[in-house]
Amino acid sequence: MSIQPYKLGRHDRVTIDGVHFQPAGRKGRVNLLRQVVNDAVLDTILKPLSDEEFTHLNASKLIRIEEGYYSLAYQLLRKRADGTDLSDLSDLTDEQLRTIAWKVEWCTRFRHAQKGLAGHEVRRNKTPDDLAAFIAGEREAMHQWFVDTFGKARPPGKNIPGLRRKPYDYPSSTTLRGWLALLDAGDHEPGVFRPRYDKCGNRHQLDPRVRGIVEKHVRGYATGARLKPADVYGRVEADLLILNRSLTPESQASVSEPAIRRRIKKLQPILVDMAHLGEKRAGLKYAPVGKGLDSLDGLTQLERMDRVEMDDWEMDLFVVLRNKTVRSGLGRKAKDEARRLLKNRVTVRCTVTVAIDVVTKCVVGLHVTPFAPSAAGSRSALRSIVVDKNPLARLAGAKSDWPMTARPLEVATDGGPAFRGDFHTCLGKMRVEHRLPGGDPRSRGTIESFFRNLKTLCRMFTGQCFSNVVERGEYQSQELASLLAEDVHLRLVRYLVDIYHHTPHSGLGGMRPYEAWRLAKNELDPPPDDVNRHLAFGLAVPNRMLAADGVTYIHTPYKHPDMGTLRALIGERRFGIVTDPNDMGSILVRVPPDARSHFPGAGAYLVFRAPDLDGVPLSEYLRENRAMLRFAKQERLAGNPFRLTAIRDLMKEADDARRRAGVPSDVVSEDQLNRMLKFVERKGEQVTSARPAPSGPATSGDDAPDRFGISIATPPGGRRPTRQVIEIVPGAEDLTDPTDDELGDLE
Repeated sequence: MSIQPYKLGRHDRVTIDGVHFQPAGRKGRVNLLRQVVNDAVLDTILKPLSDEEFTHLNASKLIRIEEGYYSLAYQLLRKRADGTDLSDLSDLTDEQLRTIAWKVEWCTRFRHAQKGLAGHEVRRNKTPDDLAAFIAGEREAMHQWFVDTFGKARPPGKNIPGLRRKPYDYPSSTTLRGWLALLDAGDHEPGVFRPRYDKCGNRHQLDPRVRGIVEKHVRGYATGARLKPADVYGRVEADLLILNRSLTPESQASVSEPAIRRRIKKLQPILVDMAHLGEKRAGLKYAPVGKGLDSLDGLTQLERMDRVEMDDWEMDLFVVLRNKTVRSGLGRKAKDEARRLLKNRVTVRCTVTVAIDVVTKCVVGLHVTPFAPSAAGSRSALRSIVVDKNPLARLAGAKSDWPMTARPLEVATDGGPAFRGDFHTCLGKMRVEHRLPGGDPRSRGTIESFFRNLKTLCRMFTGQCFSNVVERGEYQSQELASLLAEDVHLRLVRYLVDIYHHTPHSGLGGMRPYEAWRLAKNELDPPPDDVNRHLAFGLAVPNRMLAADGVTYIHTPYKHPDMGTLRALIGERRFGIVTDPNDMGSILVRVPPDARSHFPGAGAYLVFRAPDLDGVPLSEYLRENRAMLRFAKQERLAGNPFRLTAIRDLMKEADDARRRAGVPSDVVSEDQLNRMLKFVERKGEQVTSARPAPSGPATSGDDAPDRFGISIATPPGGRRPTRQVIEIVPGAEDLTDPTDDELGDLE
């Protein structure tokens, strides 16, 4: 039988033949035990326990060891650590263990305050002001906890001249932030608070005369100057040169460069990175993104679709933005412009907005656009959560299905403008809570961690971009772009459905996200029906009126079987409607409260329809509308790009694909739509209104139907224009294309 050396902890209880002992140290290969009777240690009785005897008793099951039995603080730490190995604390005194437990309790309570748990109504960040406010509000409760737990008070604070002494010990904001950083860097193990007495002494036989010089310059390594180890050694040598001038040649002091490097490596990495990288980047480095929250209130376990996190990300890939829909009937100027665009292609980086379920890690919403992040793009991603995405998966060529469709309990985002305004309004209409965890990305760990997966997709194509010019080297990112912008959405869908959902996920213990979704047992909140989805994601248009032929919207009458009854009840009163830019086939008409009793079961809205426009998006309906084209040009000149027109011109194929798949894309804001409607309808009224016929004699007897005529108006102070005769050249009408004036100016 092999001998098993075993070092007992200071607070372990050892039971041999029913007799209890407490370890009193170890000498050589022998553990020294003191007998315990009625919880009292008998100092006069000392029993040696050799490794050979321990091995024999352990094999015969005649010895029992209860780890940390005699230390309440040790037991508390073991409970807090949840199975973590505490062997590095087994030799500490009970007072040292109580101090470590006290520090861990401070950090635990602050973590709860960060997440708004355990009764903390105000969420705290690791800023000096928030830390100080948290300590001021928690120190009395912490001191009482220490007294109730260990039966004694914390010692008073240090006696610092000029400052009032603390009646009991509690940390400063800087100290508490240091404790939190230590826990994060040490994987939340209490052992990081072990006293660093092992650093004392001259263990590497460093010359005592140079120790002060070495320590001074080694500490200088952890500064913002970002010194190299060779720089530190050079500074030490410079100081030693001055020291050796006062010494005899036989007693010269020296130190080797490896000795300097060893001491640099002993510096705490977090201190070095705080100096070299800055506090924020160092904090993110040593606080890895985890699996996200397990509970919203600290009591109830999160279930599928209880929490969905959303964010947008600019892809690390340049894609080609080009227009492949140039019509052969365009005029000469438009064709020349199209050729110029094809020759000088434009490359962009698409913005991806993703919604991910925290529990199953499944992607439940997606939107891709070549534009910057916006509330419209975020609305599209939100809308994709509550619609069937299987047609889109089939269109992308995916072999697996995409069954993740439900209404979430809450959606967590950052506080950026893309997740406010219309986006926040849509969540309210769907009765979904909008949670803003704050600026710290770790509070949305699931979505932040997910974007690393998309970098894998970017590396599959040429044209990837890099974080800086040094990393990029000679790689020509934009010149090597090969993926078309209109193809990005489908490529991304195929990657998510067939690769990401079926890849083992570390946050799920190796389970695949698709499998986690299927195995979840909780009932899902069904998505809103067509009317409620229209109401949530539609755009409100005010100041409408019901006429005999229905409600007119962009020169199209919408009708309802009961519109006669509604007209009789409200007369010429104005009301609001809700439109869907992705489907012109129906609108929601808001019924005034005093008339709703006449339409039982309809609620606050009636669905008016225009059957000829079912499934026709607003962009398709207005394609040939000259007034809309003029409005788009005005918006472009005003610095407000009208996305409806841009998507039609640049991303038509992607729009067609989304419509075939049944997943529409919101690209217009409510305010922009209303301004466009006023412009278009005003121009339409001017075109369709009756005009008086011309009267009076002809301007000139020479004028004929094939002549332009001349103006007889004379400007003030000007001369009467001379008569011009315009000859008609046969075939000249073929040289003029009416579309040149409309589409030729593409600057």
